[in-house]
Amino acid sequence: MTPPDPARPPVRLYEAADPALLWPALLADHGQIAPVEIEPGAHGWLVLSWNLNRRVLTDTRAFARDPAWWRELHDGTIGPASGLRALYGKRQSALFCDGAEHQRYRDALVAALGRLTRQQAVRHIDEAANRLIDAFCLHGKADLIAQYARQLPLTVLCRLFGLAPDETVRVCAAMQTLWEAGPDAPAAKTRIEALLDGLARRRRAAPGDDLASGLVSEGMTDDEVRDQLTLVIAAGDDPVTHLIGNTLRMLLTAPGLRASVAGSRTLIAETINASLWADPPVQALIGRYPTADVELGGARVRRGDCLVIGYAAAHLDLMARTDPAVAQANRAHLTWGAGPHTCPQIGRSLTLAIAETAVEQLMHRLPDLRLAVDAGLLRRRPSLSVHALTDLPVSFTPAAPSRMDRGDSIWNRPALAPSGSTPPRGSTSTPGRASSGRRGPWYGWLFPAWRSGR
Repeated sequence: MTPPDPARPPVRLYEAADPALLWPALLADHGQIAPVEIEPGAHGWLVLSWNLNRRVLTDTRAFARDPAWWRELHDGTIGPASGLRALYGKRQSALFCDGAEHQRYRDALVAALGRLTRQQAVRHIDEAANRLIDAFCLHGKADLIAQYARQLPLTVLCRLFGLAPDETVRVCAAMQTLWEAGPDAPAAKTRIEALLDGLARRRRAAPGDDLASGLVSEGMTDDEVRDQLTLVIAAGDDPVTHLIGNTLRMLLTAPGLRASVAGSRTLIAETINASLWADPPVQALIGRYPTADVELGGARVRRGDCLVIGYAAAHLDLMARTDPAVAQANRAHLTWGAGPHTCPQIGRSLTLAIAETAVEQLMHRLPDLRLAVDAGLLRRRPSLSVHALTDLPVSFTPAAPSRMDRGDSIWNRPALAPSGSTPPRGSTSTPGRASSGRRGPWYGWLFPAWRSGR
């Protein structure tokens, strides 16, 4: 990268306890782009403005996604023990490729997701949410991160992947460590690969109605199956956990907002959209890599420099220049990305279905939910990428567990049904709330096979 100006040294992102607190000052001081240090000795550029972020995300010829272009990853600056290498090094998945290779992986992943049935999504999401609430609803208090938001996406992924629950816990715990890109990240990467390699081999030998089997049927090798599943976990575990957590924090710290959304699925969806604007779970993400020297926002950026996509800063920038209500209504946030690497619609829909169900069921089951500590005492996990609460302690009037038919529960059956088996019977979740309302249209095009009654 261009040698730093001594008067404006790179911002050491790795030293920030909560990088989100930096975004307003960086926008004010640097405008569209700022020189940063991602870990000691590893430099890059944080893209700040909405327009520049969108340009970098959509121009794939000028800004590659493939980390093979990342100069410091290959010239010895970022060593083999680096957390950056473990998290952002090359993999055989749609996230780390460009062009035809990217399209092949993306098509296979979308096709495999499209084979999942309505029952596999609706029942797993609703029953998981209700069972997690049942575990603490009699106690009158809970930590909504550890006991709810942390576990709901993990549980749903467990069932959709065909992993045993203990395997999914280990994979997702390792993924959280990997997201931190710290000294423990390389070992976490190894643990994830070992577990998912084993799953890929098992599904090749004995296919089932799960995502891993779908990827095998799309012609993926075991390594490719492992890396696509790693991508789904990276996108569907920690980010969804903290989309739920950040939305619940917003509701619990704004009583007027909380009262207005009670009982309204539409307003819950709008609140989640507002949370994606104001407190996106993924606030910054490495990276894009210029394929030639270029001027960006007044900075001279060299070929192979690392560009850090600044989602949270971009949202602040756009809302400062636009009526925030108009911006939010237009859903112009960059949370899902832009250009060829934008999150597929099927992935967005599953994310929103999990998040909306999480908020809806909690508000319905525990209507007087309230923070158990002063909002100023809530703590954030130190992370450049994921904007995460460490905990969200709440109190409420103890409530009775839901009346589920435990004998018919999907939790009392194996994670997998043999391919072509009869779909399970109707949901055992709270009557009248399992799959109605706004989620229905999403599920209809989330899983095309539903239209044929499969």
